[in-house]
Amino acid sequence: MEAFLSLIYCLLISLAFVALFKKLRISAMVGMILAGIITGSHLSRQIFLEPNVDLILDIGDIGLLSIMFLAGMEVSWSMLYKEKKDAALVAVFAAVTPFLLGLFTFVALGFSIATSLFIGLCMSITAEATKARILLEMKKLKTKLGSLMMGAGIIDDIFGMGLFMVFGYFFHANLPVKEVIMLSGAILAFFGGIFIHMKIGRTEKKMPVLEKTLLYVVAPFFFVSMGINFSGGSLILEPVLLLIIIIVAFSGKMVGTLLTKPFTKLKVKQLYLIGLGIHGIQGGFLARQYLFRPDRDGLDHNPDFPAFLYQINQEKPEDHGLIPDILTAKLTSEQTRK
Repeated sequence: MEAFLSLIYCLLISLAFVALFKKLRISAMVGMILAGIITGSHLSRQIFLEPNVDLILDIGDIGLLSIMFLAGMEVSWSMLYKEKKDAALVAVFAAVTPFLLGLFTFVALGFSIATSLFIGLCMSITAEATKARILLEMKKLKTKLGSLMMGAGIIDDIFGMGLFMVFGYFFHANLPVKEVIMLSGAILAFFGGIFIHMKIGRTEKKMPVLEKTLLYVVAPFFFVSMGINFSGGSLILEPVLLLIIIIVAFSGKMVGTLLTKPFTKLKVKQLYLIGLGIHGIQGGFLARQYLFRPDRDGLDHNPDFPAFLYQINQEKPEDHGLIPDILTAKLTSEQTRK
């Protein structure tokens, strides 16, 4: 009974925010994200979600797969296939550029190679499910740019998971099994949606019911799970580092996308829109969670992080002597208070 009430609470908050933001003519996606942050907050967890947090996180994983499946149902396969060359070019440039930019920036700030590699990898990731939900809402998945964004994001995520595996091998650590399964599942769900659309179509009587159920009942739990894993305190802890992460994550994706101009027939304005669509802010916030963890000697055991990441980077960035004085002072002050 407690589990049922927790689930109803999450759904009511999500649907209320979606309805409110639609009435205000603001993207329902913003409402879902805010609803996720509110329902996943510490106070809300204590009162309404405990002890069902693990169940909600599991449903959140299903929500991720649901969003990708719905994106596959909506996208045009012919358009996606037609844009495969441009999508591959955008994916490579938009993954490699922020990866290298994040790596070199944080090496220059005094972090170890291991930490800087991971931060660069975080910044190369595309927020595929979030982007898919926005494109679904805007009914842009069948357009050229929408198909290009989705295709580039899929390739981008495969590239990122490949690097995760390479790092896991070289650091002699356990590979992130759950993350591999979830990424593989998300990609399969996307192509599964395309397959169902091609073979069954959306005119079948039960299909609209299925789509609405997945969109309004299951998908919101993905954003609730994001809210549960969101740490508001890290937004004000070390604001200089946070600003650096946001700038590097966003500019890396944007610059990488624009660098494809000589190799594609896309206009600068189109590339700019694609860069906005596949921005690396969410990956930047994953890097933020990694850097702004509660303990300075290693990662706290947050299930959001792959297991092998707990085993790398036990150093403190100020030990390297390259980090700017203002950051060193803040880190030292934080440790002194402890």
